[in-house]
Amino acid sequence: MRKNLLFLIFFAVFISALSPLCFSSEKQSDKVTFSDLIATSTQTHLILFGVLNNTLTDEMISGLRSGIPVEFSFFVELYQKQDQAETQLLTNMQFQHTMSYDILKDSYRVELGETVKKPSLYPSLSAAERTMNEINGVQVVPLAKLTPNQAYQLRIRADLFKKTLPLSLHRIMPFFSWWDKGTDWHSIEFTY
Repeated sequence: MRKNLLFLIFFAVFISALSPLCFSSEKQSDKVTFSDLIATSTQTHLILFGVLNNTLTDEMISGLRSGIPVEFSFFVELYQKQDQAETQLLTNMQFQHTMSYDILKDSYRVELGETVKKPSLYPSLSAAERTMNEINGVQVVPLAKLTPNQAYQLRIRADLFKKTLPLSLHRIMPFFSWWDKGTDWHSIEFTY
């Protein structure tokens, strides 16, 4: 009897530990990630380049074609490494990329929050998605704030497609909202 009870407990723990892996709604191949992250400098600023992968879902595209804009929020942090255990936050920034669909013109409009340029129009979803996914020369910090021969860590993450509760229920339960997709923190370490 005791042996059966121990086996049952072990089996229940094993299944509960395994179930999030088996029934996860996001496949590993569908996970949103960054690639080609590069931190470099111009004569005046530290700038960042990178590409997001696996961003648009069928739900996002359907919403986009129904008139709901898609917004990607990017979060960037730059730390100066003092020693092995200590870091100092130099700057943090946030910017958005927003895509909307114009039914009359049958075109996609992409607005990049980190630039002052006018929104760009694209005839195809793939071209608009490419622009939405690219981080192209975002100015992170003036070089005057960086100390030569010092180690730094630049971290970035993105949140995509925020879902909220319908009918303003988020006012009743203010802490209840979730992101449908997003990345983990990705980091680049470099010496200036």
